[in-house]
Amino acid sequence: MTPAEAATALFKTIPPPITLSQLGEYGIDAAESHVHHIAREILSLNLYWALAAIDAHIPSKYRAFIEEDLFDFIQAQWWPSGQLGIGSWAEYQPELTQRRERYAHLVNQEGINPMGICAETAGLMEDLGLIESGDREKLLVLLIDYAPASEYGRLLDQSG
Repeated sequence: MTPAEAATALFKTIPPPITLSQLGEYGIDAAESHVHHIAREILSLNLYWALAAIDAHIPSKYRAFIEEDLFDFIQAQWWPSGQLGIGSWAEYQPELTQRRERYAHLVNQEGINPMGICAETAGLMEDLGLIESGDREKLLVLLIDYAPASEYGRLLDQSG
């Protein structure tokens, strides 16, 4: 698999931005104005796992190419739709960096597993007022479905 093919495969593995109706399918009652922020948090979680998989499975000389292509796909196909909220991709980068650093700390320093990272993300969204406290467990189930950590590594293992 070439770096471009790996980036394409990763992009296809990341679920597109979540919608209000999809949240409803999980029994999550969110304000329409919060859906974009929830979608961004889910994207940040997915990008953490995808980029961690790249670091673990791909030789260092190809990592930047894959990351750049993956980011280009997201910018071109999802960002203009507005499903990920307002602001530019460049404005989103500090938020993404902050989430990636937090998740990396939890995984590498505290030994938290993917389920624990999903719980952390659900707690963050509750703390931000994006979901009601009663919906935290439902959001955890959604995050397990919409942030398939193990899929990224498995996909890249197949790249040889």
